[in-house]
Amino acid sequence: MPADDGELVRRTLEGDWEAFSALVDRYRDAVCGVAYHHLGDFEEAQDAAQEALVRAYVRLRQLREPGKFGPWLRRITSTICADLLRRRGDRMLSLEEGTPAPAAGAPDDAERVAARLVVREALARLSQQSQLTVALYYIDGYTAAEIADFLAVPVNTVRTRIHRAKAKLREELIAMVSDVLHEGRPDAEFAKRVVEEAMGRGDEARNAHATGEALRHFDEGLAALEKMPAGPERQKLRMDLLWRKGGVSEFSPGRAEAAALYEQALAVAEEIGAREQQAALMVTVGTNRANMGESEKAREWYERARGLYHEIGDANGEASCLFWLASQHLFGERLGEAKPYVEEAVELFKRGNSPMWVAVCYATLGLMREVGEQRFSDLAMWGAGCVGLEERDGVVSFAFEPGIGYTDGESAPSELSTTVVFWQMSHAGKLLDPSVPVGGGWSGDAFSYSYQPLKARVTVKSTSERITVPAGTFEGCLLVEQVTEESGLRDDAPEQKRKLNLEVFCGTRRAWYARGVGLVKLDVRRADGVEAVIQLREFSVADGGDAYLPLALGNEWAYEWAGLPEGYVSKDAYRVATREGAAWCLEHYAFAYGAGAADRPQS
Repeated sequence: MPADDGELVRRTLEGDWEAFSALVDRYRDAVCGVAYHHLGDFEEAQDAAQEALVRAYVRLRQLREPGKFGPWLRRITSTICADLLRRRGDRMLSLEEGTPAPAAGAPDDAERVAARLVVREALARLSQQSQLTVALYYIDGYTAAEIADFLAVPVNTVRTRIHRAKAKLREELIAMVSDVLHEGRPDAEFAKRVVEEAMGRGDEARNAHATGEALRHFDEGLAALEKMPAGPERQKLRMDLLWRKGGVSEFSPGRAEAAALYEQALAVAEEIGAREQQAALMVTVGTNRANMGESEKAREWYERARGLYHEIGDANGEASCLFWLASQHLFGERLGEAKPYVEEAVELFKRGNSPMWVAVCYATLGLMREVGEQRFSDLAMWGAGCVGLEERDGVVSFAFEPGIGYTDGESAPSELSTTVVFWQMSHAGKLLDPSVPVGGGWSGDAFSYSYQPLKARVTVKSTSERITVPAGTFEGCLLVEQVTEESGLRDDAPEQKRKLNLEVFCGTRRAWYARGVGLVKLDVRRADGVEAVIQLREFSVADGGDAYLPLALGNEWAYEWAGLPEGYVSKDAYRVATREGAAWCLEHYAFAYGAGAADRPQS
């Protein structure tokens, strides 16, 4: 006895692809009939039917009553058709409301086009309800009981509609109706569509910081991949899925799991001869190894990637390898060996027109120049990179932050783990919105090391604050408060990952901005008990106007941590380097060292 819908849905959710294949076989013709009923075009109906089945697969966990899969699928199909008609500027149509002409240049021969028009004319004579019933009845011979279940109407109603329809349709048309509607059945591309849809939804979940959901979608894509015909196309999709899953796995479940996925993706790239992807994956594997403390292996991977990028002629790729090789020397406190790599990298990045990474290189060189080789080994914390900010109509959002950094977990005061002031206030994405009144705010999902996103809530507290910091006293400051918390959703990530969220993200942060100057003070109170105050020490702003964060080429800000042990020296420096459209690139470096290092001469 065939399994019922509820059983097939449950088996699908447990990873049984064959169970969903059975659901597809059971409903694909009905879905196509519904789509044809709304759209009146066979090609569009076929596309809409495939989209409905794909969407049902990736959203199956949203179905609350598995036994009602059929009606749920019908509603999905109708929604897709409505969206398609809305984009076209049409409303939802029944077959009796008009017959669209075949597209110019369509591959159909004259006889097939004529047959479709005749069938459409015949169906248009029926009532709207009968049209859909007949479409289902003549596609693959659905029984009256099956149609009744799918449409959620009594079976006698279906029988009556079919009986009346037969009386209206001429006998010679009935066979033609069945033959033409069969042409609308989904084709063998379904598995590929599922893979691509799952991959897209995985990307959406990753961007929304929903790590667990992203991993599930990528696994769904990998499972569906097995139903595609063997060949380069399937292998490329496998490579992309493994690569994406590895990127998400870096944070949960962890870097070791990510490493295995990256190397599987690399093996596929080598198999299909995708040289650019090979080189990029080698860099990814190298960075993964570096983050796990395996510096020698990291250098080996970077050198391999550098050679391949050089063969391909990819200046940016080769430059990235040089920079990451330099980073390994910096982590080993070998500034003299790191510097030539960075200097060579910056010239290649310029040739490749990559201002973001040019800024990273110049920030790194600035850090090395200011600290000096003799003092570098005594640093409790250092970092260098590029802070990317987007400004649209006065609203400033945090965009990216490539770079490198290190904190000595044993000797560094805990306050020094709160670096990059602009990132600290941008957990919800948006950093600053001057149009929001006092008492208003914004919120959003925030990055998380666990499977569920964190929640960030920002409130504008005041526009009349008076703040005194080493850079001076500022009146009429804007005060913004950000609170970041766990979402409260079920989270099966390891406890270590949730603890890391508390140590890095969760807590309350308050920032004060002075008009024409920028951010002048940041107060951080993390959920793990760490507190830090970062304040403006000096700045150079050309014509800041009345903006709370004036962005213009050459503007500079330098901050320091308050309350560090006596003798500590700290700096968190930013310089606006380039602008491309709404995106601003800020060179950024930070460092801190104790009293002993302060007495060392610079080299």
